[in-house]
Amino acid sequence: MENKGNYGDEQFIYHIGMKSKPVHINNILDEHIIIDYKKIPFARRAVLKKRVSVVLPEKFAIMSKELAETKYPSVHRPSEIYTNAETTINFSLTHTKEAATNEGIPKTKDTLQKVVMRMHPASKVFDSDVLNVSGLQIGYFDFVTPALDMNVYNVTFVFSLDKRLVVGSFNCPHESMDDWKPLLVQMLQSIEVR
Repeated sequence: MENKGNYGDEQFIYHIGMKSKPVHINNILDEHIIIDYKKIPFARRAVLKKRVSVVLPEKFAIMSKELAETKYPSVHRPSEIYTNAETTINFSLTHTKEAATNEGIPKTKDTLQKVVMRMHPASKVFDSDVLNVSGLQIGYFDFVTPALDMNVYNVTFVFSLDKRLVVGSFNCPHESMDDWKPLLVQMLQSIEVR
């Protein structure tokens, strides 16, 4: 029997290049992304009454009203929630009545970040930035919060549409953060306002 050295089985498999959880983060505009041996195709979708388009996982569906009421019990739940089949990964958008200009998005993002962090004092912000996507300012910040049975990775983002604020969010299990964070940034960079 060949000597494997002092490696445990997991270390040995990793050592010979057979990682247990392969992640191939490429461009979401390519044919597909591979996460955990699964092919995830992405496609451009019209959202917010077709006023905005964004590249999302092709199989994400609009969450049912009943499930949305359970997962987001506040009456201020997002108006559009896109989710995977297991409802563990969610992307949502709400076109609010709050006034917002493209130029004011950095300040709006900072203000919202302070409010959200006051609601989650045990959480810390990992990244906070403003993307310039063909002139559209998109502010975002990300953080982790505890839930009943797991920690949840959250991203809150904002931009202006028709001089009104759009507030969006993304969440997934914390253990999937490294897989989804670079994809979410690409999703934000794909946003187009019509």
